[in-house]
Amino acid sequence: MPPHAVRYRILGGVEVWLGDEAAPVARPRHRAVLGYLLLNAGRVVTVEALAEAMWGGAEPATARSQLQADISALRRAGRGRLDLQSRSGGYVLRAGPDELDHLHFGALTARARAAPAAERVPLLRQALALWRGTALADAAGAYVGAARRQLDEERLVATENLFDAELELGRHREIVPELVRAAADEPTRERLWIALMLALHRCGRRADALAAARELRGFLSGEHGLTPGQAFLDAERAILRDDAEPPVGDDSDGDTAGRPEGDLAVRPEKDAQAEETVVPALLPPDIVDFTGRTDEMDRLGTVLTPAGTPLPVVTITGMGGVGKSTLAVHAAHRALADYPGGQLYASLRGTDAHPVEPGDVLARFLRALGVDERAIPIDLTARADAYRSRMAGRRVLVVLDDAADEAQIRPLLPGDGSSTALVTSRAGLDGLDGAHRVQLGVFSDEEAVALLGRVVAPQRVAREPAESTAILRLVGRLPLAVRIAGARLRSRPTWPMSRLATALRNEQRRLDHLVAGDLAVRTSLAASYRAVGEPGRRLARRLSLFTVPDLPSWLAAAVAGVPLPAAEDLLERLVDAHLLLDAGTDAAGAARYRFHDLVRLYLRERAQHEEPHGGTEVLRIGFGAYLGLARRMSARIPGPCYAAVHGTFPLVTVAGLADADPIDWFTAERASLLAVVRHACDTGEVEAAFDLAGCLEKYFDIRGVYIDWRATNDRVREVCRAAGHRLGEAVMLRGLIELSTWHEADHPGAAMDRMLRDADLLAALFTEAGHGPGTADAAVDQAWALTARGDYAAAADRAAEALRLAERHDHLGGRARAHVARAVVHGESLALAEAEHHLTVALGLARELGNQRYVATVLQFIGVLHTRAGRPGPAIVALDESLRILRRYRDRYAEVLTLLTLARAHLPAAAARGYATEALTTAREYNLPHHTADALAVLGAVELAEGNRSRAIAHLEASVRLWRERGWDAFLADALRTLGDAQAPADPAAAARARQEARTIHRRLGHTAVVAELDALLRQDVPC
Repeated sequence: MPPHAVRYRILGGVEVWLGDEAAPVARPRHRAVLGYLLLNAGRVVTVEALAEAMWGGAEPATARSQLQADISALRRAGRGRLDLQSRSGGYVLRAGPDELDHLHFGALTARARAAPAAERVPLLRQALALWRGTALADAAGAYVGAARRQLDEERLVATENLFDAELELGRHREIVPELVRAAADEPTRERLWIALMLALHRCGRRADALAAARELRGFLSGEHGLTPGQAFLDAERAILRDDAEPPVGDDSDGDTAGRPEGDLAVRPEKDAQAEETVVPALLPPDIVDFTGRTDEMDRLGTVLTPAGTPLPVVTITGMGGVGKSTLAVHAAHRALADYPGGQLYASLRGTDAHPVEPGDVLARFLRALGVDERAIPIDLTARADAYRSRMAGRRVLVVLDDAADEAQIRPLLPGDGSSTALVTSRAGLDGLDGAHRVQLGVFSDEEAVALLGRVVAPQRVAREPAESTAILRLVGRLPLAVRIAGARLRSRPTWPMSRLATALRNEQRRLDHLVAGDLAVRTSLAASYRAVGEPGRRLARRLSLFTVPDLPSWLAAAVAGVPLPAAEDLLERLVDAHLLLDAGTDAAGAARYRFHDLVRLYLRERAQHEEPHGGTEVLRIGFGAYLGLARRMSARIPGPCYAAVHGTFPLVTVAGLADADPIDWFTAERASLLAVVRHACDTGEVEAAFDLAGCLEKYFDIRGVYIDWRATNDRVREVCRAAGHRLGEAVMLRGLIELSTWHEADHPGAAMDRMLRDADLLAALFTEAGHGPGTADAAVDQAWALTARGDYAAAADRAAEALRLAERHDHLGGRARAHVARAVVHGESLALAEAEHHLTVALGLARELGNQRYVATVLQFIGVLHTRAGRPGPAIVALDESLRILRRYRDRYAEVLTLLTLARAHLPAAAARGYATEALTTAREYNLPHHTADALAVLGAVELAEGNRSRAIAHLEASVRLWRERGWDAFLADALRTLGDAQAPADPAAAARARQEARTIHRRLGHTAVVAELDALLRQDVPC
């Protein structure tokens, strides 16, 4: 087996081997899809048939996209070396007997059936040695059970045939141990038991043979209520009579080993006067600066220079400019010595508008083979017959460069297998049975640098490594583009590398700079573009308009205006034409696609010329599709109960994704959604930009994606402000308030003071836009900030106004938030009964809304309330429920408050430390300054309760510093008071200062009972 060959195994676990290395096929369904394709190797399996095989008629709505994802995963696992191609409506995986263990098994058993016993035994033993256990052992699909039973039946028949042949050869003594095991493993297979009985009888073990017969009888009767068949009864009677059993078979008369080959007996001698053989030599000159492609050259060397009969067809496929022709010519020159019959070469111009006719190529080949011009037939079929007759028995290498399709190639293929056709094409050429396939991608970094150095000069590349790397990045490491860039530099020896790099950075002119003599990237790509048909061209140029890192199939359906299955077929056609690349599988399990950068630039040029208004309407359709899905998915993510504020941008409905998990969907589309928001900003589509950015916020929040959240909202807010779009500006500011208040610590001044300023601006913006629910949200933010400053009267007023606005505008989430805000005001002012009333109402509203994350939030505040009221039992019950909900959503940020309150509820028990430590770790990990300050205060209280005063003081001093930055007076006062308690025994003066500051704050907040307690403590301290 060649070292780079691909091998498949299904007679056991499903495996793919790339040479001596196993490819990782990780998921059971991926293995099942591969197994089914392998059971149908060489045949097109429709998507419908594959879905039926996987799900048995109960396939989900997303079956097609899931199967696409499975195919992508298999291609990725095979590193582009699997001969797995997309065909109209399905897929085909090609594998020969040397590549697939099941086909090899079948070939061996077929040969064994026609062979004498002496040859049959080694063939069957070789076949059975291919089995490694239960067939398709680790695959999961509806078809697997039936397929496994069929394969197992083939194994058992081969096993029975093996033992019959061994008995025929008189090897009964040798096989008794094997037969005992086989019969025990398969107690219903009568042929195995008959063989065992005969082998024992021939060994002189008549009693054991009859015992085996009784064992089978007992099993069939006891387990199944059956009696043995006639063959068993005949064998049993012969043993009872002690007949001298003749050999099962005798092949003494069938030995043909000494006979001459049939074809040698009838092949006529060549005419002694036959004309002298002409050896053609049409191969173009070798590539003097050929670079890279070591693995591919090794593979081609193995299949083009074999020890025995060469492969009839070898194909090299890939996108335009990737170096297929260069590789083919170089590999052909390396293999010249193995083809004494000569070399034929033709450029088929398959990517031209009018490819070369096969008949014209045949005429040229016949002339090269010595056929007189007047003797060349006119008819294509006759020409092909004459060509194959001339090629018969000769070892010729036929290089067919730039083939259009299989129909163009077939008349040009040698007929008798003694020669090899090496074919290059941008098409997949799936229909060429038995072909060995090599698929080319772009150069690696090392290969690209090496080629640039060989064309320009290594020292020149080495002098400017950064700019050389930039050039290679800008041309996407496409070999043709690298060669052209090098040729331009070589012809301009005074240019620094930076000059070409600067020119290439201009996307609008990049393809203009990739021209050198008769080489041009644009020309190469144009050929691929023409070849895919108008539906494919339309989809390719439309998708190229989107500045996204990769593309989902639903976007293709939207911009092409076709159903999703038709779009998926078009995408696979573009992949096969190498205009689109397989980008793997996303977090939601769907297939993704992407463009090579130069292909994208070329297609955008075509869109500017061929799409109305340069594709502006196509972009709007795509933006509408992204926005439509983002709205649907965002509505299913629980969040902070803000009013859903949308614009007027027209939505495009995309079917087939209704059951996708919304968080997985946002994770899969995150990079693309951010790119679309930026694109909408750049093109002035403000309505799309703010709406899509707003849809992202709940995902950003639940997954802690704060950097992207900040960058997105800042950008969109500026665009909205410049356009005078007050509603969009307000929505972006509302998210930024949430972000900057609770997740950022690098702003000047106290965080809660900034929150109040921003909330006042937010209220003005929503009021100007005439959006009542948004104004209610702003009023809640104002209430929170005022509560932090200790202005409880103003805070209560804003919370009440928020409730009135939310009720007036039927904003259920706003009502829940307003009740929580009122509860916090009452809790801070120690009116705990009123706070409990509002939290009870808020919990009912959150449950009515179906927003589990906000249910968890309200339960947090209920836990805080019970803890403050000295009721740890009810607090822990509420907090445990909150924690269960939040961990269900992996909402680490929101967990922190629950953990902190659980720590306070458990004080002074030892469990408090664990909760507080976990809270502090998470708060620091997620950069939550408010919760970090609170966690330090709780840990200080834990250390103090356990008598560790020095550690308590360190935590509490850090907490006080943070609370000063946060600007939340009540928390600062509580931390100062606990700090005073920790300092009192060792440093009464420091304790007095901390308690005095705490007293001042509590007095301003109206906490008279706390002030009285502090007065009593201060009288015990040293005067300061």
